Amino acid sequence: MILYRCALKKWIKDLSGKGAYLHGGRWNSPGLFMVYTAENNVLAALEVAVRIPLESISEDYLMVPLELPDSISMYKPKLPGNWNLQTELTRTVGDEFINKGKHLLMKVPSALVSDSYNFLLNPNHQDIKKVKVLEPRTILFDKRLMEMIRTKP
Repeated sequence: MILYRCALKKWIKDLSGKGAYLHGGRWNSPGLFMVYTAENNVLAALEVAVRIPLESISEDYLMVPLELPDSISMYKPKLPGNWNLQTELTRTVGDEFINKGKHLLMKVPSALVSDSYNFLLNPNHQDIKKVKVLEPRTILFDKRLMEMIRTKP
């Protein structure tokens, strides 16, 4: 399985989950380590772009594929239809995933794009050492996309 992570160059090989620990996220409370990844590079870039200007992503960020064995244990939580409007619920689900420590991965729907998925890694799980950080790549956005974003009020 290949997953994707968009991150600052200086953190590209870091799978500690320290950023999520410091700031929390949709799926974890501050104080819990978690690594956010996506099923493809476009979703990984979009997930970062909702927080950071696209221009900064192209300059300061890299896309890194992560390779995981297909045998990795994965948790798929059951979520209500309006899960994306309930940050407290999603954080509780993610916090329990981390605290139980049974699985390396949790597959969750993306709030940005329907029928797309993010994969959360528990960096405290023993199988984290089986995750291979592959060659990072520069993220290049089409000039038309960048111009469209700049012209928005």
